[in-house]
Amino acid sequence: MTVWLTSDLHLGHPFASEVRGFSSIEEHDSTIIENLRSVVTKRDKLFVLGDVAWKNSHLKLMAKVPGQKEMIFGNHDKMMAQEYLKYFHKLHGFRRYKNFWLSHCPIHPQEIYRCKGNIHGHIHNGGGTKELYKPYYCVNTDFHNFHPVKFETIEEIFNDSKT
Repeated sequence: MTVWLTSDLHLGHPFASEVRGFSSIEEHDSTIIENLRSVVTKRDKLFVLGDVAWKNSHLKLMAKVPGQKEMIFGNHDKMMAQEYLKYFHKLHGFRRYKNFWLSHCPIHPQEIYRCKGNIHGHIHNGGGTKELYKPYYCVNTDFHNFHPVKFETIEEIFNDSKT
């Protein structure tokens, strides 16, 4: 089993698809879903750290993504929990996973104690906020060419004492 993380998919969001350089919402959503499907298998786990979809009609696209999916609520996740539970195995506001805090927004540095770091989303490439560095790691799809990130890759970065 491989564990993957991503955030800020913003499926169906007209502004996100435009800012990200796609010619249509359909092209945007198709690219993101196909990129997830290209690496996530039915044996894998996928954490989506918030801001999944603009509307229920776009949230349904998550059914195409295999694996066990868990979601952390983001600031744009406004639908009722039962809608998300149709596509995600578990929902969280905040979660500790293998000595990391998983959240949508970066957490306060004082909250990171007893963990290696905070894996988060929310910060967008070109959004005016600079990317944070250790003990933070942003999995926003903007920063990763619209692909998820392997948890193992993040662990290696945090275990490397030179970064």
